[in-house]
Amino acid sequence: MKKFLNVIKRNIFYIALIAGMVALVGLVALYNVKTQSDDENAVSSEAVEETADRSNLGTTEAVKETLGGTAKAEDKTEATTEKSSEVETGANAAKVEEQIELNYDGSTALMWPLNGNVIIPFSMDTTVFYETLNQYKCNAGIVLEAAENDKVSAAYKCKITEITSTPEFGNVVKASLGNGYEVMYGQLKDINVSVGQVIDAGCTIGTVAEPSRYYSKEGTNLYFAITKDGKPVDPVSLIEGE
Repeated sequence: MKKFLNVIKRNIFYIALIAGMVALVGLVALYNVKTQSDDENAVSSEAVEETADRSNLGTTEAVKETLGGTAKAEDKTEATTEKSSEVETGANAAKVEEQIELNYDGSTALMWPLNGNVIIPFSMDTTVFYETLNQYKCNAGIVLEAAENDKVSAAYKCKITEITSTPEFGNVVKASLGNGYEVMYGQLKDINVSVGQVIDAGCTIGTVAEPSRYYSKEGTNLYFAITKDGKPVDPVSLIEGE
């Protein structure tokens, strides 16, 4: 026993050295195991976070798509509603217009479109003299003396069918009275009616303009003509008081 203790005493340094190395190796091994475990946990956490991020991204995109789809659906619904409203409004307007009957039959007296003397009368059987043209010819309407800017009124309830311009009559408005009767107003300006509009008798159609070059010597005037089924009718025979 004493020999064993002596041996230990003599070799205590080496024994301690060996024991320290063994302990050091154990500590290193334990550190490596812990490090590896931490790395695995970190990788696992990153994977979880990445999965969560992808899940959140997918959810966000899904929400965006859903919201976008909802917004598009709402826009489409609004557009459809607006279009339906416009169609309904147009249909209602058409129904109202259909309900407005233009039923002039020639037995009711018309109004003078303005106060003025007849300077060139209606004449389809014989010719009348046109001073500016220095010639005789037939006249399918009447030429009424007027001053520039005089108001021109509708002679009867009518629907505006055409607004145009010609070299002879300047700016022209044509309207239907119903039953084939049509009226024409020429030498106008400041026209305040539109095609398709229905107006009552006495409503202002426009004002008198300067005369066209065909009527420069006759002076400022309103050209007023009426037809029945396309054939000229003497306006004076239908005007109120005649």
